[in-house]
Amino acid sequence: MLPLWRDQVRIVLCKDRVIFLHLQGGARGRRVRSKLIVPCVTSEPGWQPVLAVLESSLQGKDLKKADAMVILSNHFMRFLVLPWNEASLSATEKMALVQHRFSEVYGEGSERWEFRLSEGAYGASSIASAVPRELLQQLKKLLADSPLRLNSVQPYLMMAFNACRRELGKQDGWFVLAERDTYCIGLMRGGQWSSIRVRHVVADWFEEAMLLLEREALLAAGSGEINEVFVCAPESAVAPPAKRGAWQIRRILLNPLPEFSPAEMASYSMAAAGL
Repeated sequence: MLPLWRDQVRIVLCKDRVIFLHLQGGARGRRVRSKLIVPCVTSEPGWQPVLAVLESSLQGKDLKKADAMVILSNHFMRFLVLPWNEASLSATEKMALVQHRFSEVYGEGSERWEFRLSEGAYGASSIASAVPRELLQQLKKLLADSPLRLNSVQPYLMMAFNACRRELGKQDGWFVLAERDTYCIGLMRGGQWSSIRVRHVVADWFEEAMLLLEREALLAAGSGEINEVFVCAPESAVAPPAKRGAWQIRRILLNPLPEFSPAEMASYSMAAAGL
């Protein structure tokens, strides 16, 4: 009997829009069945407006027998890098440690967040992420009431990093990931995270990222000789310069989809990360 290939709907939640990418499965790979970007125009802060846009956008759509992957903009996320811990901890103890570290860094507001821990290999650091608990709860309820079957919720940082991993390799370097209104800067040592910072864009993401990068380099012990900067900014039409002072800048391009023009690929890059 031939396998049943389920469609996948990738849903990206950003501060100012919801991106839909409907992929149809098949033995020869996936193809784009439909795509849509719905703007979220509001002055109201927080994540509630974009969930309202998602709810209204799902109404009346033929999405039966499709799995949903939700990708969250880094605008809604927080990250911490936890160094290797030789102590043998239970899963409960590990999450208690994660919550304690977030509380130390972000204060009492972190009590309302949901935490995830992505553990590295033996001897390597781990990445802890946090997202508002109510955002996750309402998102799961919304999709439970839709024809879609929610399979996973992923931070865009992890999706983009995994797509860039081959080019990053295991060398030391800085990784910069830019969205329209948010950018992340991470320090990589031997292919492992050493630090992650998330900032919201005020004016020019590249200039702001380079200023933060210079400050981070001063704070990070032993990073003075690390001058490789890998930039992933698929939504930006302007390529960063190849050199900035002592920084050697390499732009990483995500794999294009044959159904998309370059302009469409830029618009749907967050949804297509890793394809």
